[in-house]
Amino acid sequence: MYAIQDAKIRRLTEVDGLSCAEVEVQPANAGDPSLLVYVAATQPGSTLEVVRIVRNHSDAVLDWYNNNMHTAFEDATETAFQNSEGITAGEDKARFQSELFAFGLLGPTLQRYLVGQA
Repeated sequence: MYAIQDAKIRRLTEVDGLSCAEVEVQPANAGDPSLLVYVAATQPGSTLEVVRIVRNHSDAVLDWYNNNMHTAFEDATETAFQNSEGITAGEDKARFQSELFAFGLLGPTLQRYLVGQA
């Protein structure tokens, strides 16, 4: 399970035609990469859902200019929850989403930004 130390909204953007919030997630466990998590309000009911996950393997010292045009950024949407022990990938994704949306005021803020747009 990916433990969250910090999470903050970086910007609003579009992914595959969906209005999304790009959320930067910092890991609590040493050695885990930071993540860019793209959250959208899905229909029906306008519930929040993680639609894309990008692992950020960049080094802040070397990549201080936040260049996402190289291999430091890896699309992990399909593989992020495959290696969980004792639970299914779906259960792991649901747990991650729940913890992400419960982090500070992130969930209500995402609801305000995204559900108003849906």
